[in-house]
Parts: sequence; C-alpha cells; structure tokens
Amino acid sequence: APPPEESSPHRPGAAILPLPLALSIPPPPLPCTDSRTCASTTASADATSASPAASAGAFSVEDYLVSRCNLYPNVAARVAPELSAIRSPSKPDAVLAFLASALEFSTPLIACSVLRTLAPRADELRALGFTTFQMGLLVARCGAAVFRSRELISTVQFWLPYLRGRVDKLVAALKGNPGLLSADLRTVRSTIALLLEEGTLSDDDVGWFAISYCSKLLIASPEEVDDVLARADEFGVPRKTRAFKDAIIAAFSAKPERLAWKAAFFRDELGWTEAQVKTAAAKMPTLLTVSAERLRRNWEFLTTEVGMDAERVANFPALLRYDLEGRLVPRFQVMRVLQARRLWRGRDFNNIAAITEEDFVAKFIRPFLVKVPNLAKVYEAAIVKKEAQ
Repeated sequence: APPPEESSPHRPGAAILPLPLALSIPPPPLPCTDSRTCASTTASADATSASPAASAGAFSVEDYLVSRCNLYPNVAARVAPELSAIRSPSKPDAVLAFLASALEFSTPLIACSVLRTLAPRADELRALGFTTFQMGLLVARCGAAVFRSRELISTVQFWLPYLRGRVDKLVAALKGNPGLLSADLRTVRSTIALLLEEGTLSDDDVGWFAISYCSKLLIASPEEVDDVLARADEFGVPRKTRAFKDAIIAAFSAKPERLAWKAAFFRDELGWTEAQVKTAAAKMPTLLTVSAERLRRNWEFLTTEVGMDAERVANFPALLRYDLEGRLVPRFQVMRVLQARRLWRGRDFNNIAAITEEDFVAKFIRPFLVKVPNLAKVYEAAIVKKEAQ
C-alpha cells in the first residue's frame, strides 16, 4: 500500500525537481498471448487514432498527472483544477520532452539519493526563494555536481545580496556564466574586494557585472583583475569617478591590441587627432568597443546631415553609440521640421539625442501638435521605416 499523503506527496521516485528524475515513461507493452485480447486492443487503438478529436475531448489532466507525472491520485486530484485550461496532452508532453532534454546535461542526478540529497537541497533552495522551475534551470545550466555540492547554498547566499535578493536575476546570470556557483568563494571574495576598493565599484555595480557579459571578471583571479585595472587606467579616467566602471568594462571585454586598433581607426579613417581620441575615450571608454561599421555610419550622419565636427562629437561620444535609424535619424527629422516652422528653441542635437524616448515625445512632439499636426506622423514614419529594414 502507498504511504499516506502526509509522509510523501509523491510516489517513490516521483520528480521533486522539474527534471525527469522519475518521469513515468510508459513501458513497452508486454507480448500479447490472448488472440481475443490482442484483437480488442488493436481495434481500440485504431478507433483512437481514427478519431483525434474524440481523444482530445476525453483528455483528463488528473489521469495525465497520475500516468505521466507519477503523482498519487489524491495529489493529482488536488492539483488538476489549477491546470484546467489544458485540453490535450500535446503541451504537457512538449514540456516533459523539454525537461527530458535537460537530463542530457544532468545525468549524475539519477544516482543521487532523493531523501538524503535532492529533497533537502530543494527545500533549502525554496527557503531562499527559488521556485521549482528556477531549480530546474539551475541544474540545467550548472550541472548536477553543483546542485549536489555542499557549498551551493552558501554560494547562493553570497551572491543574492549583490542582486538585491533577486533569485530571478541570479538564475539569469547563470545562463551567461554558470561558473558563478562553482568558483572558489575565497578567490571570488578577494576579487570583489579588489574591485570595490581599487576599482571604486559599489555593491550594485557588482550585481550589474554579475548579469552582464563581463560577469567572468567576478570569478577571475586577483592577479587578472589587477591587470584589467591597470589597462583601465590607460583610458585616463580617474578611479574615483563613475566613468571608471566603463573603463573596466572596456579593458576587460577587448584585448589591448583591439583597443589600439580602434584608436587608430578614429585617427586614420575618421580624421580625429590624438587629443580628440583621448577626450572621447576618457568620457566614454566603451566607445572603443563599438563596431567600426556603426562608428563610420554614425560619424557620416553627424557630420554631413547634422553638421557637427570632430571636436564636438569627441565631447559627446555617446552620439556614436546610439542607434542611427531608430534614434538619431527620427529625432533629427523632427528637429528639421520644427526649424522650418521657426519653432525650434536652439537646443543642440546632442541634447535631444541623449534624452529618453518618453521625454523626447513629451518635450518635442506633443507641445507642437497644434501648430504641426503631422509632427507625430513624421516621427513614427521614420521609426517604422527603421523597423521595416
């Protein structure tokens, strides 16, 4: 007889995590020895396949949970109302197939003890705010060894304060850098202490790095971080300024020879002076990581259409990073329409390019709709043209 519900809401071997630790895969049919039974079974199967609509109409979530998810009937009866929108097995079958594919990366979990390892670890993670689905993502992204590790909970507890307690952000960070949960915490603590003290980063900055493409910097050795900080200093940005964070990002994300090539690109192809390159790099170090194609196209637009020179662009380097068709061109067209109607108030283009979309519409479109009824259409048409490209 099965154990009472209070002792275990699942059958023995039922999946605790959203991974197929014990997905009830129907076994192959036993050989049929009774000709009458075989004929009856075959006829039944033919009738079912011949009438998919009837089969779909007879679908029972409760039966599905018992037969495919290995739940006790009383548990399935309690859960089924929450899944009443499911009308056929196609969607849950697809979910189970997806979860089964995750087992490819986590096969060692099969050898784990549910009572001694899996269930206690799941309970500990739930206490930290993990959902069952998030636990499944953790296993799929980091592997079974990390899930079984005795250090997992302390490592999760280490990272969560930097992410303001957001489990969803930690799970998202693991997609780009699963090593966050397997790195040696002693090394990580030394690295982060170095970034906080020498790199003048804040705890929020550390959290930002964790979910960015630079997250591997957080698990690098202190020696590697020292090298990154030294290269960041070459941008000429004081360490006590917020811009030094961008210098760290640029130094870490691009090799020195790549940064040198990009600086030469400004001088040789755009005609900038060495001083102008240094000015722009000091104001926005990540400018040297922007693709040459974007730099070239934005530069051509700013000089030929807007009428800006190198000195001015160097002092507002963000203009070279903005989306040309989605931001610069539409806003410049609005500016030209207002200038033609003598409604422009002398704002520089770099000012209107820098503000948010909401502020731009509030300040430069809505106030002029009475005098220029088609202004919004001009702006929207430019954006639609960009999206259609």
